[in-house]
Amino acid sequence: MKKAGIFIVILALCVLLTACGEQKAYDEACALFENGRYAEAIEMFRALGEFSDSPDRIKIAETRLEQTSVWCSGDNSAAERALRYKDAFTCIENGLTREAYETFSSLGSYRDSAEQLKRFTVVKNALVGEETHVVTDESDILRGTASYTYGSDGRAVLRSGLCMLDKYGFSENFSYHYTYDGSGNVSRIDAVNEPGTLSFSVAYEYDANGRPVRELYSDNSGVTHEYVTSYIYHDATEESEPYTEVVESEMFNGNAFPLTTRQESYGPFGVSSVKCGDVTVVNHYGPDGRMTDSVRIGADGSRTVTTYSYDDVYIYTPAA
Repeated sequence: MKKAGIFIVILALCVLLTACGEQKAYDEACALFENGRYAEAIEMFRALGEFSDSPDRIKIAETRLEQTSVWCSGDNSAAERALRYKDAFTCIENGLTREAYETFSSLGSYRDSAEQLKRFTVVKNALVGEETHVVTDESDILRGTASYTYGSDGRAVLRSGLCMLDKYGFSENFSYHYTYDGSGNVSRIDAVNEPGTLSFSVAYEYDANGRPVRELYSDNSGVTHEYVTSYIYHDATEESEPYTEVVESEMFNGNAFPLTTRQESYGPFGVSSVKCGDVTVVNHYGPDGRMTDSVRIGADGSRTVTTYSYDDVYIYTPAA
């Protein structure tokens, strides 16, 4: 037993000495790195394997060594490419994926730029922002912006935005998180406020044709508070165009209170107008079938105009 104890102590000392030796070698490599002696630093970091951040230091040293080499050779164009290559990864780290994509594209065959481009998924003309103006007697304007985050399949997974009412100083800042069903339809939206607390949720149900038949809104007001929206579809007849009857009701602790019924009419690209009592909403579409703006006309003649903007979205998937 005594011999076993001595062996364990000796083994522990060997491990400790090895660790101390690695730390000393790492410190020496870092000193070489800081003094610009990148080739020597790379060799020492390689010998250290996975110790500390040695692999990351190697990548940085290799880039700086390349930059130093092209600068010394007087090849300014090569030095510029090295800098832009590094900047592309910085853009990715900062979420500027469009800028990163354009930078890699401009680098052509430089290093692995072509391979990096293959890691991008470009969603053409996705909705990335909107701005809303409420115009009544021109005494107030509701301003809103929205930005979208997309998953690798090109579907929106998050909408963030801030709305402010100038006259009253009202502001609202929510993040909307999207969940999809097996058919690709939005099955749930969770609205999270700025402190990170779930404020409300909306669950969706669809018929066999993929049309929504029910929406269930619920919030965290302390009671079971829900809004239920039901959709009843009417086909076209000789007397009328196809339309949808939308019935809304409100529920408190299981007790239902009927609210409104509205009628939605359709054009070639989707809902063209909505009629609810004395309020009418008219949607306008561009030649590509995307909505350009939506105008809400109140009973008093007030108009709410929501305009939509579109752009390409660049999604970057890092290497495994």
